[in-house]
Amino acid sequence: MEAQFLQAFYDLASWIRLSPLLNNGHYLPFSVVSLRPSAMIKVLDDIALGDRKVLVECGSGTSTVVFARMMNQRGYGKLLSLEHDGEWAARVTTQLAAEGLSDVATVVHAPLEEHPAAVKGMDWYASKTVSDEITAYTDKHGAIDLLLVDGPPGWQRDRTLARYPAAPVLWDFLAPGASVLLDDVNRAGGKEITERWKEELGLDMQLDPFGTRGAFGTVPS
Repeated sequence: MEAQFLQAFYDLASWIRLSPLLNNGHYLPFSVVSLRPSAMIKVLDDIALGDRKVLVECGSGTSTVVFARMMNQRGYGKLLSLEHDGEWAARVTTQLAAEGLSDVATVVHAPLEEHPAAVKGMDWYASKTVSDEITAYTDKHGAIDLLLVDGPPGWQRDRTLARYPAAPVLWDFLAPGASVLLDDVNRAGGKEITERWKEELGLDMQLDPFGTRGAFGTVPS
């Protein structure tokens, strides 16, 4: 009960802090799969305090628009989001365009398919699409300094390690000192993903103590 109360408290405080980004622009739908408000604040703080300029997001949605609004307000920064659901990618793209944020954030439709970096027979975002889009993006804007892993879906029993490929696949595109954030670490498989990343890449992910469901790490310099 205490943990649930703390989560509710931090989410409520986060809603208040988010209000400047929610009251300007079109209505944003939130659902059970959306990034928690407290996790969104964690990312926004990292963007601001770490002066992040080149962001990549695995999984698009409300967070994509909020992050784009923040970077648009401060006048710089780019975001590329990988999204497996074509209809959802189009919806987020439409929202970004309606708010004049298409120059700040781009949603790339990358369907799920067999991937060499996936484990236990799972799929991940289309390999060629990811390679082409991320290469072009970093060639233009520089190395990624913030990676948010909030997709693809990993809640099903046979997909608990679905988000594992993000760090190894994108590792060579990450800048030294870049932030990596993995959402939904509380689910089955979340801990194993962070352990694999630490063993294979030296990426030490720490569970956030404030109920965000996320783990946060920094690429070694």
